[in-house]
Amino acid sequence: MADVKKESVTRGRMFLLVLFKSLKIRKNRVAITFFSIMIGASVITALSSVYFDISAKMSRELRAYGANFFIGPKAGAESRTTDAGAIREAVALVPADKLIGASPYIYGVVRLDLGDAVLAGVDFVGLRKLSPYWQVEGKWISVDFDGESCMIGKTLAKNMELKVGDSVNVIKNETGFQKSLTIKGIAETGQAEDEQIFVNLELAGEILGQQGKANHAMLSIVSEGTDIDSLARNMEGKFPGLDAKPIRKVSHSDGKILDKIKGLMAIVAVIILTVTTLCVMTTLIAIVSERTREIGLMKAIGADDRDIVRQFLSETLTIGLAGVAAGMLLGFLLAQALGQAVFGSFITFRMMVLPVTLVPSIAAALLAAALPVRMAVRVVPAQVLKEE
Repeated sequence: MADVKKESVTRGRMFLLVLFKSLKIRKNRVAITFFSIMIGASVITALSSVYFDISAKMSRELRAYGANFFIGPKAGAESRTTDAGAIREAVALVPADKLIGASPYIYGVVRLDLGDAVLAGVDFVGLRKLSPYWQVEGKWISVDFDGESCMIGKTLAKNMELKVGDSVNVIKNETGFQKSLTIKGIAETGQAEDEQIFVNLELAGEILGQQGKANHAMLSIVSEGTDIDSLARNMEGKFPGLDAKPIRKVSHSDGKILDKIKGLMAIVAVIILTVTTLCVMTTLIAIVSERTREIGLMKAIGADDRDIVRQFLSETLTIGLAGVAAGMLLGFLLAQALGQAVFGSFITFRMMVLPVTLVPSIAAALLAAALPVRMAVRVVPAQVLKEE
């Protein structure tokens, strides 16, 4: 029993000696294999890191293009307005880290110096976050209690020959309101807002005789990790008079863009794995060709096919693990560079990246070794040792 154990230890030491000596002697071939696997693993790590983080990042990026959630009175309600306080309470139900921006709106027609215009009462702080794509000449109104200033759309400013710094008279005959407001900014939106004048919600309520009221609210919510439908049901449950719903067209477009980007990344990862496999296979075939006489000698002194297979797979696995470890580190750094370049933020490390990189990379390396190992097993000792 002791002799068997001693023989097993001796065979194990011999196996490790042959393994590391083989790797040491063929430094160039090993280096090519190592760098091939490392580059493949680094690209997969970078892509998978971005892949698992892209939904949150892209969802936030896409929120720069407008609202994706609506809150307003129930369809069929007697009034087209609702309590602005209830809307604010409903908005407060959205997790703070998911809410990009929100603003209630109230609309009415008013008289300006040169004609009628649509007046929109808004929350300027929320509106700026909700619509960062607006091109503003001058500046945004920065506080919601500014009752002396307004913003106007570019088309309205052009038609009424107004510019930043001018005063404009706002008149509402039905309420007897008349006041001169200073134009702080002129907004170009490419939409109906270009023909509107904007004031804060409180002032709009005073002008229109609708104090504390709002027609609706628009919200920009990060959809990734948020059950928007459940959020809408929760709002409607707590505020029965409100209708809350995601804007399906916007949400659907966001999802389609994300799916296409993820699909492209998956295709690139498969191509990289394929190229890595072919490169490793070519290198291993060259190694087997160089070691034909060595394999023949090993077989001649008693090594069987299983020993040969174990030897080559162990060498491939050792190189592969080292390459994948280095590739993961390099890939995570590459992911940060991509995150900064595309999203202006760092990519979050996710544990799921480890198996997603390790398993395909090692599988590709072992698959690449299949043909070279088959060649090694087919070596006939008598022919090789006779140099035939």
